[in-house]
Amino acid sequence: MERIKLAVERREQTGKGPNRRLRAAGRVPAVLYGATGQPEKLSVDAHSLQQILSHGRGENALFDISYPGDADAGDTNVAVIREVQRDPLTRQLVHVDLYRIRMDVENDFEVAIRAHGSPHGVREGGILETHLYAVTVRCLPNNLPAAIEVDISGMGINSALHVSDLPVPPGVRVITDPETVVFTVLPPKKEAAVAAPAEGAAEPVQPEVIGKKKEEEEASE
Repeated sequence: MERIKLAVERREQTGKGPNRRLRAAGRVPAVLYGATGQPEKLSVDAHSLQQILSHGRGENALFDISYPGDADAGDTNVAVIREVQRDPLTRQLVHVDLYRIRMDVENDFEVAIRAHGSPHGVREGGILETHLYAVTVRCLPNNLPAAIEVDISGMGINSALHVSDLPVPPGVRVITDPETVVFTVLPPKKEAAVAAPAEGAAEPVQPEVIGKKKEEEEASE
């Protein structure tokens, strides 16, 4: 698993005003959580973090947290990204949640599922549907895979691939329900042709409503 050095700075002020000024200075407010101790209020360089995330390197990466002037803390300051908040309009980074982990303790992680191969059922006209994009796994941080790769080329029409079918590397346990469906290949959709009456064709005879004709005759008398 890739380990990325992430330089941070401690911040004292909180709230909308200070955070707005922080972002204007090119930094992103962050909070570092851990199993013990109080959360730490930090900031990270927005451009550096955006570069990491835009190339997909932040996905399940292990970050070595580095403080200004501090010596290398080794495995005591390793963290993962738990949540990234972005502005809904500009997509700029707004806030980041980090979670400190221990390298000698198993943790739960969300791992993306990446499919490769073209199902032969799709080549026969079927439709591939994806029901699950990630699974929860439990493992030591050093055993954490960047993603779970699965070959779906053998899937035929009306077939399904479940969590239990995913190839998992050694030292990794999947916590997600094994019966959960990940992919299915559905039969081709048949377009139901609605036959419109031809031009000039006689309109279909409407069934007589019982009692209506008798009422009309009585009304005319």
